[in-house]
Amino acid sequence: MFNLSINNSEILVGKRRGRLFACKNSCPHRGTSLSKGDFNGDSIVCYMHGYEFNLFTGNLEHMKSWKKDERWMEQNAEWRKSGNLDLYSVLEKEGSIYIELQN
Repeated sequence: MFNLSINNSEILVGKRRGRLFACKNSCPHRGTSLSKGDFNGDSIVCYMHGYEFNLFTGNLEHMKSWKKDERWMEQNAEWRKSGNLDLYSVLEKEGSIYIELQN
């Protein structure tokens, strides 16, 4: 996995299970760097809040719960919201990797 900086955008590129992926290196939840996270199967898990995004569909697959017990309530439900991961089309051809920057 490596980061590219193109036109002031950081892009995370790598392979999981033999498949290439390319995505924006910014968590859709709060914008932290996904390259600091860990993999879980076909997903990347944000190191900051544990949100898990599929690297091939972009879908948010799991949100960590912070509930300490059943009485615990969210102070602001909007804070937990997140979009999906921004993906880029990626192709490997003759040893080079090509990324389409338009979504």
